[in-house]
Amino acid sequence: MLKALVIAMAALALLAGPALAGQCPLLIKQLNEAVGKMKADDAMVKKAKPLIAEAQKLHDGGKHADSVKKAEEAAKVLNVKLQMKK
Repeated sequence: MLKALVIAMAALALLAGPALAGQCPLLIKQLNEAVGKMKADDAMVKKAKPLIAEAQKLHDGGKHADSVKKAEEAAKVLNVKLQMKK
């Protein structure tokens, strides 16, 4: 039973990676668009830009789940609702 659970979890992890890989660019694009509509000297923008850059860096490094988390963190700072890919 435990072996089956471990195999199922491993399969889920393998399937989730590619799905998240496509999510990152979409979220980062939305964040950059939101920042572009705000004043550059806004405190929220100044706080969010490094988070967006980190999300991009994580995506480029193949750490897609971490990239999505960082993008969501930036969205909270900007008070933006992200649209996830379905």
